[in-house]
Amino acid sequence: MLEILIVDDEPLARARLRRLLATYPDARLAGEADSAAGLREQIARHAPDLVILDIEMPGEDGLSAAHWLAGRADPPAVIFVTAHPNFALEAFSTHADGYLLKPVSTEQLHAAIDAARRPTRAARAGTPASAPDDPLVAVAAGRRTRLLHPGEIIALRAEDKGVTVFTRNGPYFVDGSLKELEVRLDAAGFLRVHRAWLVARASIRALERDAIGRHWLEVNGLPEPVPVSRRQLPGLQERLRH
Repeated sequence: MLEILIVDDEPLARARLRRLLATYPDARLAGEADSAAGLREQIARHAPDLVILDIEMPGEDGLSAAHWLAGRADPPAVIFVTAHPNFALEAFSTHADGYLLKPVSTEQLHAAIDAARRPTRAARAGTPASAPDDPLVAVAAGRRTRLLHPGEIIALRAEDKGVTVFTRNGPYFVDGSLKELEVRLDAAGFLRVHRAWLVARASIRALERDAIGRHWLEVNGLPEPVPVSRRQLPGLQERLRH
């Protein structure tokens, strides 16, 4: 049974979240709070698996409270539910597991809870899926903003206005540049193979050459080969040998 705590200063918002949670199987409302101070009191009283947290509240805001939660020995998962889209990047700096915009639908909340509980933050505290310093990539997923660990990413392709991030669960979009992501992901084993492509070294199956001398990568999880530019080929071959 998943224990969930709701934190929002608006009674109507809490009531709506209660109704939505009542439709989620295998979950129980552990408590409610209308402020960050109330959150701290509830955490001392209970040990929730998940906190659904508003951002703008009187006194200490939800971002500060999430940083406090992340510093605990057994941090719960955190899903932000807010009316403000502009806090997403700062929210994910707290290692949040989800970012939903009000009004939240039943399907959106269920999907966010499903993602947050595989595994829960408390379980990851014992056996982390990645090191705390791993770069995290915030991607758009409908009205949600999802946080990806490098190990989930197969490849990234530059587009006219952003970057497509390919994962085994499908593509996502990032409003940024491939160069910025290359700098962030270099230490995580991502290789520049073309002006428009970054590929996870662990996903590369083969480097191939066609009859006219062009090079391509066969990448696990991608249906089409990825082009390799002549400029990037020597560096790629060197990285693949080590």
